[in-house]
Amino acid sequence: MAALSKDAAFWSKISRKYAADPIRNMEGYLNTLERTKSYLQAEDSVLEIGCGTGSTALLLAPHVAQVTASDLAPGMIEIANEKLAEEELENVTFKVAEVLQHDPNDGSYDAVLAHNLLHLVPDMGHALEHIATLTKPGGVFISKTVCAPESGGFKYGLISRIAIPIMQLLGNAPFVNFVSVAELQHAIELAGFDIVETADQAGLLPSRYIVARRL
Repeated sequence: MAALSKDAAFWSKISRKYAADPIRNMEGYLNTLERTKSYLQAEDSVLEIGCGTGSTALLLAPHVAQVTASDLAPGMIEIANEKLAEEELENVTFKVAEVLQHDPNDGSYDAVLAHNLLHLVPDMGHALEHIATLTKPGGVFISKTVCAPESGGFKYGLISRIAIPIMQLLGNAPFVNFVSVAELQHAIELAGFDIVETADQAGLLPSRYIVARRL
């Protein structure tokens, strides 16, 4: 077995704690889930990249034909499969894979989801271009991404320039790259998508929810 990347090892190491921690903003999570459901059809084939412990994939599965959900961390997928074993669902497959390991020759999807992922990808532009190859023309790419606040500010500077780098040196944080909302949306459009809906979730580090249709 190939050695895990630093980020895969990090997320695997914390997977049990991650699974046990409550969702910090349940209202925001449920709003995102409902908006995402509204773009899905019963006959759709869905890919979720960066699925974590699989909760979102399992909640969406009854509303679509097939869900393939992946995460780079084996520990996360182990937990996702444990959850799947407790559900009466036959249309969900979990697998270990990074973004670029998904082969478009294996087929494309009506919807590709990437919630809380893009700010954790080293080359966001390349990742989005690859995601476009996995999305059927006319299909949707739905993402929610933590972004840099427009005004910056002392707290953001402290987090992004001091706290996170120190934690990364100690092995207590993964790769992170916060871009502005404008940069994020421009990158999505450059990859071959037309943005059809956006929404914001407020916080010290705001999140941008984006639905984009493959051209």
